[in-house]
Amino acid sequence: MDTSTSGGDAPTGTAPSTLWSRLSAVVNHENVLVRFVASWVVFTTLFVAAWYVGYYLLPEGVLRGAAGVGARTPYLGNVRAEFLSILGFNLLFALVLVGANTFRSVETPLGHLVLLVTFVQGGLVWGSNSLVIQAGRLEPSLAVALGRSGLYELTAFVAIAVATRGVMLWHQRSGPRWREEFERVRSVRDWHVSLGEWVMLLAGLVLLAGANYVEAVRVAAVGG
Repeated sequence: MDTSTSGGDAPTGTAPSTLWSRLSAVVNHENVLVRFVASWVVFTTLFVAAWYVGYYLLPEGVLRGAAGVGARTPYLGNVRAEFLSILGFNLLFALVLVGANTFRSVETPLGHLVLLVTFVQGGLVWGSNSLVIQAGRLEPSLAVALGRSGLYELTAFVAIAVATRGVMLWHQRSGPRWREEFERVRSVRDWHVSLGEWVMLLAGLVLLAGANYVEAVRVAAVGG
């Protein structure tokens, strides 16, 4: 399953025989487009589920100020400054994703775990109206999802994470995952990023910048 284009020192294991192993096969597929689509579907499904939970079960504003939610600085006075601030914050988070991908547990880069937490938190925040810019509870719907920048930012993070799957340095070869240690198996000189992965990475960065600009304009409209 792992090849040089996806950072493959990890063992491929046996043929998929369960739903989980089939899901793992596509999420960690050699083809970067396949693993992007599969990962996006999985994480977006979790986002929507968390969105419903936040909307129907959580008190309004319960997550505001928690775990970094709402920690961003107030409006900076103009769209350009706001855009650079938002983009800088999100590029730092993108670096966290890449750093997490230097660790791999069996076949799964740990950047996936960071994405899982981020998507679930994002859905809970939307549903419970815990956003920095309060706009009331966001009722789960396709129109709301497509009309805001948040889901585009999250999509960009998925693209960045799957594009940098091959930066593994430390590998946990088997379970149980909570007990097995990570072993240094590669060096930076062994990194390989395919052309498709470079394109996916660039697309993710462009999408992130675009979503951040839209967000900056929205912040300016409210705080300006």
